[in-house]
Amino acid sequence: MKKIYLLIPALGLLFSCSGAKKQSSDVPEAVQQQIEIIEQKVQNLDESIKATEEALKKAQSEIDSLLNDI
Repeated sequence: MKKIYLLIPALGLLFSCSGAKKQSSDVPEAVQQQIEIIEQKVQNLDESIKATEEALKKAQSEIDSLLNDI
């Protein structure tokens, strides 16, 4: 009997979440522009990260060479 009481809310939740999805094929122009700006910013961040990693590797190799002389 207790299983039925637990099953009813679970079924209600299942049916409430199973509605048909509405997909819109037309993306507003403003949203598309924002997406392009975000993609450009992400690309700039990736380039900055790569440059920082290269600088870090160079500094680390200089530090290692200085420590080898000790």
